[in-house]
Parts: sequence; structure tokens; C-alpha cells
Amino acid sequence: MKTAVLLPLLVLISPFCDAQTTIFGKTGLIYVPTATRTDDGTFQFGYHYNPIRYGFRYKDRNSESISFINLTILPRLEVNVNLLQYNNHKNLDQKGIGDRQLDIKYLILTETSRRPALAAIISPPFGINSSVSADVLVATKTFKLAPRVFAEVTAGIGSPYFFQRGNKVNNDIFADMKLGKKKNLTYQYLSGPVGGVNLRLERRAGLMLEWDSQQFNMGIYGRLFKRWTVQAGLLNFDQITFGTSYALNLRQSAVSSQNRTDEDAVEPETDLSGPSERNKVLENFENITRDSSGTKIAYEQRLYRNPYRAIKQISLALPDSGIQEYIPMFQGVPIGAYRPGRSAKFRNLAGQELNVSDFPLTKYKLDFWLQPVFAANFGYKEKPIQSNASLLLQTQFFLAKGLAFNTGILFPITNDLDNRPKKIRLAPTYLNQFLAFGQNFVSASAGYFYDDQYGVNLQYRHQNFTNPWSFGLQSGITGLYYWAEKGIYYEKMDNMLLLADVAYRLPYHNITMQLSGGRYLAGDNGARLDLIRQFTNVEVGFYIMKTSYGTTAGFNFAVPIPPGKIIQGKRVRLRTNDEFRWEYAYTRGYRIGERYRTGYQLDQKLRQYYPNN
Repeated sequence: MKTAVLLPLLVLISPFCDAQTTIFGKTGLIYVPTATRTDDGTFQFGYHYNPIRYGFRYKDRNSESISFINLTILPRLEVNVNLLQYNNHKNLDQKGIGDRQLDIKYLILTETSRRPALAAIISPPFGINSSVSADVLVATKTFKLAPRVFAEVTAGIGSPYFFQRGNKVNNDIFADMKLGKKKNLTYQYLSGPVGGVNLRLERRAGLMLEWDSQQFNMGIYGRLFKRWTVQAGLLNFDQITFGTSYALNLRQSAVSSQNRTDEDAVEPETDLSGPSERNKVLENFENITRDSSGTKIAYEQRLYRNPYRAIKQISLALPDSGIQEYIPMFQGVPIGAYRPGRSAKFRNLAGQELNVSDFPLTKYKLDFWLQPVFAANFGYKEKPIQSNASLLLQTQFFLAKGLAFNTGILFPITNDLDNRPKKIRLAPTYLNQFLAFGQNFVSASAGYFYDDQYGVNLQYRHQNFTNPWSFGLQSGITGLYYWAEKGIYYEKMDNMLLLADVAYRLPYHNITMQLSGGRYLAGDNGARLDLIRQFTNVEVGFYIMKTSYGTTAGFNFAVPIPPGKIIQGKRVRLRTNDEFRWEYAYTRGYRIGERYRTGYQLDQKLRQYYPNN
């Protein structure tokens, strides 16, 4: 009867999506991960239920809910973040949100006709509890049984040992490391020989059988609408587990290479076959200026996070015009000259080319945009996410070339993160001057910033877009402010920020390695290492940091905010902001390596203008 419950999942299935996931979101069977290769840029998220008699932490007492995200950040490298929560937690002395874990999978060997794929999976011991640590080596080989039927056979070995933190304080993720034995845990997850088979019909559905080092499990899965997977399993022929996941590719185009400037990835949605359609597209751009030779055109655009989408769009809107180079501007200041194509070429501007455009204010729209602001921490079981969410209606007034006054109105939505009042108030308001001197860029700001800081901030960056190396400096002096019930509360401007960084852009896959350090906002001194991957329109980063206040790790991302343009005329426009950026740190409450945001971070802004590799 239990097996019969699984059968309806085999219906309503559709063609290829990405790989089936384990209960923790890794590519695999039910519990057992596999060495199956996923496409570069694959992003999956989902949920799984683990039944009460097979609980990892409280076996026979509590069932568990597991949420996860999984990203193939490089063609052979997967990063998985999962959260295990206990259902019916009231019978436990547990108030925390659950167990957070990071898993990393590296594909050592890809599969060929003669050899299996080989992958190593490790669980860095960042969390306090390591009951589901997955340190395992697995091999997978695919056999064709019939024209549409395949068998993926997996075998491997899981480590019987794991690293754990003896220190239960979260301000140092590497504190008091100890080697533990899985045989002392409630459930010995992936401890010893593991293996299984996935009998699949193309990539539409499959039947899974596995030995997870402790018991036999079986399950089935099916694809819905190409991206959605539903699955269920029978653990030890006893209790049912089930789950679902959704997959998409951050590179967007199935035929694109690693370049962010692929024509397939930035093809505009608008039909540009006629003059009226082309003129409508040109309304997306401001301060369009053509040089006397007619071969170069400068312009400003504030709609798209990916500047190459704008280059492609304006080149199609001006066909057969003789234009050879396109010069994007930021706040009226030219960045560089680009020649579009399958492999875009960049040229640094020199001398009088930096003044390629005048700065007539009449060529700029009255621009309004909506910007969500979201600050959050993992809270407790009753309140998993403690957040402060607001919506900002912002605008920008250009006062001179490179000089902009930014202001707006903040509309609070929720706040259970602190005791600040929820009242409509002035949004962050500040002056910003952007300057460019060839390969040297400066951003100077003064006013009320994000993250409750007011004061002055100065950023400098040496950025040659034809060289993989860049470096920068940032300094600022600020004080705390926030809106109280009866006005603005201020503290003295005595928070000194002084940081330096050096970055190297790897020659493949738009990866940037960045090492930074100095004095942070709360007065701690330390260093931070970032690994940043730029996809077509999305940026994802992982970092680790150590300061005098502790050691932590986390991730961040930047994504476009749909729909972009909402209402647009020749003089006025309402849109969503070009990006939403958010960062998560494993620790909370220790103020490790804190910074504040002005309107933009100079290195983040300039990174978007790198030509494709």
C-alpha cells in the first residue's frame, strides 16, 4: 500500500530539467549523493520531509523539515546550503531555528564512455551541530538500457568521522574543533559504503533504489513543466519521505558560453523591426550624444543591471548607423569604449575622450524607482526570520556632471528585528560625486546612508578593464542615526571605516577573487576573502572573514528587480531599481566586519563593466 501511494507521482511529467536531489538538496538519490554533473549556473531550491522514526537529531521523537538551496557556481563545483528544522519542537528544549549546514561538491572526474564520474563532497564544520555531515567520495556511471531508458549506478564510501565544534558560541566558526565518530550519533548518516541506482526514463522520471550505509531505501520522482521536480521515497520499507524542488539556470541561455555578453543572453524582448519601435526603445536611454566622426556614441541608461544588455539594445535600435563604439556613462561620466559582438572589446578612454559628452540636464528624465530594503537574521522556531522590510520610493537629481542628489520616501512593511517605530519617513538622502580619470575612479558621498549611518564616505578604485588586477581604498567617518517617534536620534560621528582591497578576475567563468581588510564599522580589525561569480544578470558570492571580534562566513547575491520599467514617458519614468543586493552571515549579534551602504559600492558597480573573458 505504501508503494502504491508513490505511483501517482509518475504522471504529468515533462521533458528535461536538472538533476534529482537528495533529502538535503544535493544531486543524488534519496539520501545518497551521486557524481552526476549539473549544468553550469544551475540553481535549485526546495523542501523535503524526513519522517519521525528516521530523524537525524531526535530519532523516534520528531520528524524534520529540510529546506535547501543549491548552486552550480562553476562547471564542476556545487555549493549547497540547507536548514534542518524539527517538527513539533515543543516537546524539546530547543528554541533555535534549527541546524544550518554548508556542503561542497567537486567533480574530480567527468564521466566518459570508459570511466565513471567521480565526486568528492565535504561539509565544512561551520555549524555547532554536525549530525548530518556528508564527507563522502562517490562514483557514478550511466548505462543505456533502451532508447529512452538509462541506469545511473552509484557507489561510494562515507567517512565514519566528522569534525565538530566543541565551543557552542557562534562568534568563531573554527573555534575548538574536534574529531568525532558518527557511531556516537543518533543516525550515522553516510558512514561507510553507500550505493544505489536511478532507473530513469530520459530525464522525465525515475525509480531509485539505494543503500545509505544504514538501510535500504526506494523512491520515485517526476518532472513537471521542465523545472519542477516532485519526489517521494520509502525509508527502510517503513516510512514515507517526500519533497519537491525547482530548478532554473542563472545563465539563462541553454546555448550560451561563459560570456556575460552573449547575444542570446541579452537579446531585447522588443520587436525592433520598425522606426516607431526603435524610437520607443531609445526612450530607455538618456543623454545620447554622437561624436563628430559619427563612429562613437555616448549614452546613459538606468534600467538594466547588466550594461551589455543596454549596449546590445541601443545597437539594434540604431541599425546601419556606422557606429563602431559605444560609451556607457554613469551620472554623466564616461566609463570606456566598447565594440559589441560575440566577444565584446573594450578600450580605455584617454584625454579629450573623457569629455565625449556634455551634461545638459534637459537630456535626463525625472526618474523615480522602487527599491525594497530587507535586513534579516535567522531567529527562533516560532519566528524563523526576524526581519526589517521596507519599500523605498526614490529619485535622483543631477546637479552637475557626476554629481547627484539622492532622496526619497521610506514606507515600512515589517519590523520584528529591533524596536524602531514603523513610520513613513525620509529615505536615505545624500550627495554623491562620481569621477573618472582614465583607469582611476572615485566616489565621494555625504549625507544619511543606509544601515543607520550618517556622515561622509570616500571610495577610490584603480580599474583597468583590460587587466585582471584591480585595487581600491575606502574610508569614512559616520555616526548612528535613526528615526524615533519624535524625530531623528543622533549619535556622535566617531565610527571610522578604513578598508583596502585587491581583486583578481580569473580568466574563465567571470570569477573574481577579492581580498580586503582594515578597520570595520564597529571598530574591529581584520580581513575578508570573497569569491564572486557573475552570471548574465545575477551575481553570487561566498566569503569568509576573520576580525578581532570573531570568525564568520556567508554568502551574498545581487539580482535584477522585475519588472524594470513600469511607466515611461519622454520626461518622467517610474521603474524598479536595477538590482536587489543582500548578504547573509552565519553569525549574528557579534558585529563582525560590519560595513554600511551608500547608494552603491564602487567595486561592485565597476565590476559590471568588465568585457567578457
